[in-house]
This record gives sequence, C-alpha cells and structure tokens, in this order.
Amino acid sequence: MSTAIRRNSPHVPGSCTSQCGIWGFFSVLIEREEYLRQFRGRLDSLAEGSGGTVVLNGPVASGRTRLLREFLADVAERSTPGRALAGSLVLSATGSPASKHLPFGLLAQLLGSITLPLDLRREVEVITSSAVELAPGPATTGLVHRIAESTLALAADRPVVIVVDDVQDGDELSLECLVHLARRLVATRMLLVLAVRTGTADSGRCHVYGHLLHEGIGSGMRLSPLSERGVAALAVERLGRATADRVAAACFAVTGGNCLLVNAVLEDHAAVIGGLPLQRDNRLVPGEAYGRAVLACLDRGDEVARRAAEVLAVIGGARSPAMLAALVGVDERVVVDAVEALESIGLLDRGRFRHPLAREALLARLSADECAEVHLRAAAHVQRQEGPVDEVVDHFLAADRVGDQGAVSLLQCVAERMLIVDDVDRALRCLRLAAEHCVDQRQRATIISRLVSVVWRSSTVAVAQQYLPALVEALHEGTLPDTQVPAVLRYLLWHGDMDEAGAVVARLYAEHDGGPVTEEVESLEWWLRHTYPSMAEHIPPHPRVPPAPVRTTPDTTAAGRVIAAKLVSSVLVGDDSDEVVIGAQQVLQSCPLGEDTIETLVTALIALVHVDRLDLARPWCDELIARAGERRAPTWEAVLTAVRADIALREGDLGETVRCGYAALETMPAHSWGTNIGHVRASLIVAHTCMDEFEKAAEQVRQPLPDSMFESRFGLHYLFARGQYYLAVDRPYAALSDFWACGELLVKWDMDVPSIAPWRSEAAQCHLALGQHDRARELAEEQLARIPRHTSRAAGLAMRVLAATAPPAERVGLLEAAAEVFTRCGARFHLARTLLDLGNTHHDLGDDAKARIAIRQTQRIAKECRAKRLQREVPHQRAAWVSEDTSSEGQTGEELSDAENRVATLASLGYTNRQIADKLYVTISTVEQHLTRTYRKLGITRRSDIAIALRLQAV
Repeated sequence: MSTAIRRNSPHVPGSCTSQCGIWGFFSVLIEREEYLRQFRGRLDSLAEGSGGTVVLNGPVASGRTRLLREFLADVAERSTPGRALAGSLVLSATGSPASKHLPFGLLAQLLGSITLPLDLRREVEVITSSAVELAPGPATTGLVHRIAESTLALAADRPVVIVVDDVQDGDELSLECLVHLARRLVATRMLLVLAVRTGTADSGRCHVYGHLLHEGIGSGMRLSPLSERGVAALAVERLGRATADRVAAACFAVTGGNCLLVNAVLEDHAAVIGGLPLQRDNRLVPGEAYGRAVLACLDRGDEVARRAAEVLAVIGGARSPAMLAALVGVDERVVVDAVEALESIGLLDRGRFRHPLAREALLARLSADECAEVHLRAAAHVQRQEGPVDEVVDHFLAADRVGDQGAVSLLQCVAERMLIVDDVDRALRCLRLAAEHCVDQRQRATIISRLVSVVWRSSTVAVAQQYLPALVEALHEGTLPDTQVPAVLRYLLWHGDMDEAGAVVARLYAEHDGGPVTEEVESLEWWLRHTYPSMAEHIPPHPRVPPAPVRTTPDTTAAGRVIAAKLVSSVLVGDDSDEVVIGAQQVLQSCPLGEDTIETLVTALIALVHVDRLDLARPWCDELIARAGERRAPTWEAVLTAVRADIALREGDLGETVRCGYAALETMPAHSWGTNIGHVRASLIVAHTCMDEFEKAAEQVRQPLPDSMFESRFGLHYLFARGQYYLAVDRPYAALSDFWACGELLVKWDMDVPSIAPWRSEAAQCHLALGQHDRARELAEEQLARIPRHTSRAAGLAMRVLAATAPPAERVGLLEAAAEVFTRCGARFHLARTLLDLGNTHHDLGDDAKARIAIRQTQRIAKECRAKRLQREVPHQRAAWVSEDTSSEGQTGEELSDAENRVATLASLGYTNRQIADKLYVTISTVEQHLTRTYRKLGITRRSDIAIALRLQAV
C-alpha cells in the first residue's frame, strides 16, 4: 500500500535518536550517516534509470525501522514536482509473526496498489482467503512469476520504491515473489529495499540471503550497535554534556550500544537525577524503562533466544552450551546461535546479563512453576553429567521442590556437610525442603528432629511454635526414632509443658517393661533428677545399669553424656570432688560444641561450679561462648553466658555478673528462655542486691515467670536469689519463707546438697536478723554436717554464721577458717564479708592493728567487686582508717617484690635482721630498706603485724 512520509516522523522503539523533553524528538540519527549516504546514492542511480535491491539487516533495536523512515522521508522529498524522482510511487509493507503463515500475507500489503489482471487478482484472493498454508512449489511458480511481472509493469512510466520491513516474518510465497522480483530489477526504474532482523531462526530461514546476496543480485547493509562514542553522543542530546561525560561509559557497558536499551537507560537516569548538569553522581540509574526495553527486545526477537534468555535468568548466568540446549529443548548449535543473538542485542556479555535488572525483568514475568521446572531440569541434567552435588542441591532449593525421593536423602547429606562448616542457613533450607517433600514418615520424623536441633541454635520459640507439635505427633504415632525421644523431652521441659513431658518419660520407661534401661536412658534420668527433678515421680522403679568404664570410642557424644550423668550423680551424692573435676575436664576436652553436646558441656561446667573449681570453669566457659558466637548459635551462646554469670557471681565479680546476665537476655529475649529464665534472673537479683542497687534487683523480681519454672532447679536458684534480696532490704520473714521453700524442694527431690543451694546458712542469716541465734547456730551446724570436707564455699558460709553466734574470742578462728575457704574457692565477695567480720571482731577484742589490716583489705576487695552494699556496711569510724592510712603512708595494696616478700616472710617467722641478711646474702641495710617498703605497702607499723598482713595480702 502507498505510504505518506513526513520529515519529522514520530520516534519509534529502537531508533538511535535523542529525546527532547517529553513530547518532542530530535531527528538526529547517531552513527547512521554512512547508511543514509548509501541510500542517497541508490536514489541517485534510480533517478538515472538504474534500480536494484538493497538488503538492510541488523539485530533487534539496531535502528533499522528508524533508518527506513528517514530513507522514506528522503524519497518523499525527492518525489516532489521538479525533483529528479518526481511522480515516484512508494510502496511499503511490514512482516508480522501473526501473518507469516498466511499465503501472500506480506505481499497483500503491496498488492492493493498494484493493478493485476482480473483472473490473477481472483486467483490471489482465493489463495489468501484459504486457511491452509501453501509452500512454494511447481503449483505456485507461475502465479509468483505473473505477480512479479505485474509489479514490474508499475515502473514502466515512473520510478518505483518498494520498502519491506521485518522480511524475516514474511510468508514463504511472499518471500518467493520478492526474490523473483529482485532478480528482474537490474535494468528497471524500481528500487527494492528489504529490511531483515538478524539473530533469529526466521532470519536464517529467509531466502533473501541465499537468493540475493549470495547470487550477487542485491547489495547488503549491516547495522551494528552504537559504539561508545555513539552512546556518548546520544547521552549528550538527552542529558547534557556534563552528565553524559560521567555516565556514557557505564551506559555503553549496560546496553552494548543497543539503541532501544540506551534510550531506556537514559530515560531512567534522567527521571532520577532530572538531567541536571551540576549532578555529580557518576552512577548510572537503570530502572523500569530499561526493564521494559529488555522485554521488548526479547519479544521482538527469536523464540529460541527468548527461551534461552529466560533459562539463563532462572539458573543465574552462563552455563555450558550442552546444558543450555538441554534446558531450552533445542540442538546445541541452535542455542549457540541464540546466545550470540542475545549478545548482539546487548543483553548478554560472555553469557551473562550485562545488568541485574535485565534478569530481574525476565524473572518478574515468569511464574514460580515455570522457574521451578527450569531448575528441576537443570538438576536432572547436572546429575546425569555427574556434576557437583552442591549445584544439584542449589537447583532443588531454588525450585523449592525435588525431582524424586532420592533427592531427599541428598538434601540430608548436604545439610550435615553444611553444619560441619557452620553454614546454618543453607543447612536449614536443605532440611526444610527435605521434610516438606519426604513421603516416608519415619524418615520425615528424623529429618524434622534434625531440623529442630538446628533451629534451636537461634530460636527456641520457633521450635515450640512450628515444629514441636509435629515431633510430639510423630512420637505418639511411633514414627519418631527412639534416639530422638530425649531431645523432644528436653524441648518440652524447656518450654514448661510438664504434662506432655511426664507422659513422654512414662512412655520411655514403659518400653523397657521394668527391665534394665539403656545407658542413654540412664544418663537422661540423672540429667532429669538434677535439672527437672519433678519428673522423677514419672520414673518407675527399675534395675540400675551397672557402672561401666568410660568409653573412648569414636562416639564421643554418647560417651560425653554418660560421663556428664556420672558427674551429676557424684554431685548429688557428695562424691569426691577430685573425681568430678577429672570427669568434667574429660567432657570439656573431648566433646566438640554442637547440637548434641551443648547440654553435656553445660552439665560439665555446672559440675565444676558445684565443686568450687571456678578457676577451671571460667576459662572453659569463655572459650565455649566464643565458639558459640563464631558458629552463629545465639541459643548456645545465651545459655553459656548465663552459666558465666553464675560463675562470676560465685567469684564475687558483680560487675561481670551483671554484664553477662544482660548479655544473655540480649542474645536471647526473656520470652525465649522458658523455664531457664530463673537462672538468669537469679544471678542479676543477687548481683544488683550486693551492689546496693535494690531498685534494679526489685525490677528483676517483678518480672513475670512461668509457673513450671518452680518444678526445675532454675526455680531453686530463683527462690534462693530472691530470699537474699528480701534479706538485704530488711524483709527477713519473706526471705526466710523463700529459703525454706527452697530447702523443702531440695529435700523433696532428694538433692539437698549444700553445693547446689546452701539454703540453711542463708536461712540462718535471717534468724540472726531476727535475734534467734540458737536457731541460726543449729542450721549452720546442720549445713556443716552435710559437707564431707569443710573446704567448700558452703562450708565457709556456715562457718561465718557460726562465728556470728559465738563469743568474740571464738570468732577469730572460725572467721579465719572461713576466709581460708573462700580464698581457696575464689569467692571474693564472701571473703570480703568475712574479713569485715574479722576486722570488727579484732576491734571488739581491742586489737585495732589487726582490725585495721582486715578492714583495709575488705574495702579493697569490696571496691574491686563493686560491692557497694559491703562498703556501706563498714562502720564509719573504721572506714576512716583506710583514708588515714592512704594519706599518711601512701597508697597501700601494692604488690611486694620478690625480694621484699622473702625478707617479710623470714621476719614473720621471727628471724632478726642480721639472721635474714645472712640467709639471703645481703647487707643489714638492704634488709631494713626492704622492711620499710614492706610496712608501707602492707599498711602496717609493727613487726608483729607482718604475719597476718602477708596472709591477707595473699588473699
């Protein structure tokens, strides 16, 4: 059909022009001047009576259509009266995928302007009205020849220009006719311009190449993408020189010079920065327009190229041609051509998308099922090629489904390997996917149990809300493996579901029908009796497992549980502390931190705490906390930090206790702690109380607690701590109530061991506050009687109470013995309290020199412990001794040098200065100088005070 051409034609997608404002467009063509020059030359030849054929080819959005319109505009200008091509006839047509299978679908656009013989026109109409595709052959040769001759007749009296765009989308008969026509144009006044989009399967099918260019009939013009200079010129027109200089290189890198993409990127960038010349941001800002342009390029291109782009978007970048061909479903050669086409239009660079937004745009219009199907095919291909297992799993995870049940076991294996390297996120994804698609119920229960143990690392609440009901259901249905039952029991107890936990315990022992239980169950029983002693009522009588030697088998986890169980039993029955220390260190040294060992390791630490080996427990606990942090396990870290707070409290490091307590609550919120919250609250209550921070302690007391906590040892710790708070704020009856409640539970649960909670000595303090000294003495003596060796922290507490009930002359020995115990245990806060009592006793006995030494050490230790309450308890007159000593004799508390310590030790044993000089091979003057410095550092003035001062200095 005839087409009117305007000089300033509207902008079309893919044209290499620059936009001005919103509505208008410049008609400048970037890097297309040579092509226009060639077209002008062909028009000059046409004016001289020499026609011919021009084949213009180029990839999608290379500016073919825009160049054709510019050419048609030139033809229209030359066709005006008085010009060389005056009266020319211009015909144009455009191929379309929708009509490529219609006979003469493309040519019909031209035939409307061609006068055909009536019989020929009817014959064409019959063919075009038929729904059956008709391929070129002997039956159509005559028809094609007659149409071509009728078309040539148009050039008998005037020049004719025929322009056909998107020839690759033309039907076979139309293309056959155009080829036949092209062969006849050499000596005619007809110019045939055919535009072909390359990089498609249809462009390879198009006969124009084979029948025209290869025969030397037509001339070819190949459009290339814009160069970097061309992109810069276009950017100048759109954004101005200043902005273009900053973003042109990036624009070229993103688009590869594709005109459509370049214009879209510049449009996005202008929308964001407003195209301001003063903008100093060098970053390019592709956006929605770029994404739409990417999709437009693919939709206007080849189907295979589009599918290849979609597959690359889904699987995330370059893959081997063989794999890509398998996923697209075509031959490898075809897919290679498709990738080259995608690179030619600026979407890919070496098999990868030039910009992430291109991939995102493609993924946005693909459904989840479509993406999953690609990943499953990719996983199957990698498996067939015996490729990396991780790559197979990556595709399963991306698809969020599996190809078969064999993939479930594969996911389990990869999850375990990921846990070894602490890739928790990937392990969780593998286990969740395996659990979701596993059809074997026993295997599924095992997977869920393993999944829960990993989730427990970071969220105890998620376990309770999402997975624990499924595990309990599997337990009742009998699909949960026996080895996983103890773990489920621990989860239930943590969250305070005592009824369900009791049922699980009863079920566990019912399976043994009164016979001996396994070693695993035996170790679980000891853990229950220590941590959740209320569960003991659900344990039926049964034969005990005979003691067996500790295994050093490869199964370190199981061996560690057995040793930990023996540690608990040793603590509960009061066995030799040395054996407990050996067993605890064996566990700590042999069991790596993990889901299956965290409880065992905590038990070993607590055992060391109960036997007052804080010096061993502290470094082990610090190391485990660091490991838990490195392994991204906040639950483990929080539990271990709570144990560290307890260790610091027993050492008298109140500041560290508070820090660890709040760090534990920050690492794991209070609502996630379940029954264990009592452990953390207890440490904070006691620490704040000792630091004279009663309001902060009261705040901890006011916090809500689960009722089930008081069925665990954590409830014991809490009652014991709250009682100390009540006693400190002068509420002795409330304190006594808590201590007796603690004691009754300990007796009821058959774990009345002073090392767990020395409730009798604290209850005795309440009776002392109430003036009931006889009752206080009875309780202290009872506590001492329950301690085999009077070297424990609990023994020191009882001795201090006994001293308070004894006459002043008898107190000194008890207090000195208590101070020795606390020194050995590292209990600095209790040591300071004992020294305060000792100083007051010496003062009452009239020995102010010894009292001064004890009070000064009390003040020093109390300050180091941040025990404000203890500093406040020092009588004002005696507290002044410290300031007097400091002002008159300099700063005391300095460490003695080795030489000074040797001299002082001999002096305390009664040696004279001359005897000391002879023994140490020094002069008498040197001995005198060392003693002078020793007096100053120890804060004493008499030789007789050296012995006690040295003892306190050692403390």
